[in-house]
Amino acid sequence: MAEVAVAKKGEAPVVKGGTKVNAGTIAEPFREEIRLKVKKLKEAGIDAPLLVGLLANTDPSAKQYAEWTGKTLKADGLRYELRTLDDPIDVEASLRECNDDPNVHGIIVYYPIFGQVESFSGASQDDYLRDTVSHKCDVEGLCHTYRTNLYRNVRFLDYPSNTQKCLLPCTALSVVKILEHVPTCYDQTKPTGRHMEGQTVTVINRSEIVGRPLAAMLANDGADVYSVDVESIYLFRGGRLYKCSDDETVESCVRKSSVVVTGVPTKSYRLPTEWIQEGTTVVNVASFKNVDETLLLKIPGVTYIPMVGKVTVAMLERNLMRLYENFHHPDVRLKAMAADRAHAAGEDKEEEVTNQRQPWYGHPIQLYNAVALTAVLVISLMRSK
Repeated sequence: MAEVAVAKKGEAPVVKGGTKVNAGTIAEPFREEIRLKVKKLKEAGIDAPLLVGLLANTDPSAKQYAEWTGKTLKADGLRYELRTLDDPIDVEASLRECNDDPNVHGIIVYYPIFGQVESFSGASQDDYLRDTVSHKCDVEGLCHTYRTNLYRNVRFLDYPSNTQKCLLPCTALSVVKILEHVPTCYDQTKPTGRHMEGQTVTVINRSEIVGRPLAAMLANDGADVYSVDVESIYLFRGGRLYKCSDDETVESCVRKSSVVVTGVPTKSYRLPTEWIQEGTTVVNVASFKNVDETLLLKIPGVTYIPMVGKVTVAMLERNLMRLYENFHHPDVRLKAMAADRAHAAGEDKEEEVTNQRQPWYGHPIQLYNAVALTAVLVISLMRSK
């Protein structure tokens, strides 16, 4: 917590240092919302949504995340099943089986599996697998449908009804929810799309899983976002991407930012704390601490969130429930079946009406051909006589 110095009479207290925020306190309201929804389902005699995890690598952190996910979901009343595959080549078949199983409501694949190994489709095999997940089961929000909607700032699947919200990538969404919790970051009094208007953000990571979608999401909310990776710096602004000049450096971006997000997956990386200004919000999404916590918390007014894992899992639960409500709830399925039957009946009726309206001779061209041919035959017969 920040230290507050004793001020003289009539003077405002002086803040000495920053505040460290526990992500668990931010995650709890979202988890409580899930528990209440699961309770209502069970009271109606309906099973809780089922998430299936596919694990096909020996990465200890992936296995740990899978176990942690299962433990959290079960604690909140959701169902979870981990399927371990010995051979990565079997992942696609297992994934497609889950897509087609009406009892599976969400799928999470624990990457990396193939890394950047190319596939027959041309993209990396892991990217190909992400796009293989059905949008009706993609709890991570990383398939082509959700990804393209995010980058086009399309927020609903069923325009113009706008009853089915798109899913967003869990880790990137967790950062947004954390920033909404910080009073100085999101201004909820402004219209949708302008909640971060006037804010400058630096995201040090441009992976397709976290950094790029996060930069787009914050830009969609009105912020100017500097997206940094090893080779380049881009500015995300107003739905467009701009390449920064060589004069723009990581230091210059961080120094003018009110929010800094670090996601460098390297134990040795440390963001220089002298670049961070007073009152900045710093969020670490990497599995390693990308900043010296002790030095950071000495900066006046800094808000520091060292880990986002608990909020990420809460967003995973939230996405699973949204998938269930959008596509898998019994009421939704019955409604979809009724709509399909009505559509099929409408097509049959239309075909019947069309057939009834057809004249005995079919198409006018057919009548013309028949008359013309008859005339030619009559003329030929008359000449032959």
